[in-house]
Amino acid sequence: MSCALDACSPARPLPVALWLTVPVLFTATVLGLVGGASLALGVGDGMEPLSAPVFGAAAGVTAALHSGVAWGRRERLRRIARGYPVLVLVTGIALSWASLPSLVGVAIGVPAAIATVAVCVWERSDYQLSSDHGA
Repeated sequence: MSCALDACSPARPLPVALWLTVPVLFTATVLGLVGGASLALGVGDGMEPLSAPVFGAAAGVTAALHSGVAWGRRERLRRIARGYPVLVLVTGIALSWASLPSLVGVAIGVPAAIATVAVCVWERSDYQLSSDHGA
């Protein structure tokens, strides 16, 4: 069955473990960027909320990448995993009352942003190397 989100799939299949980390990395990166901007601009009360819209965006990105995951013969896992973006969204709604100090947000977000960029660069370069050699 084809999905309308197939156009959002990566050029090659994502490992399941990497797909599972997408919402965590996305949310942490946004939290770090917002915390860093708050500190740099001197705005806000020094606390960063864990907002449901950020978790919603993370759930959307996760859902968009679902069809590009290397599920292999694990069709049952694939069907179960369709609910994972919903779990991310529900978690965001449940945590929307919480907030973290801006410095903690930066401390969490900077490594997450570095990891996200590193994974994207690694995946892209690995894909280019394998396509250059006909693998």
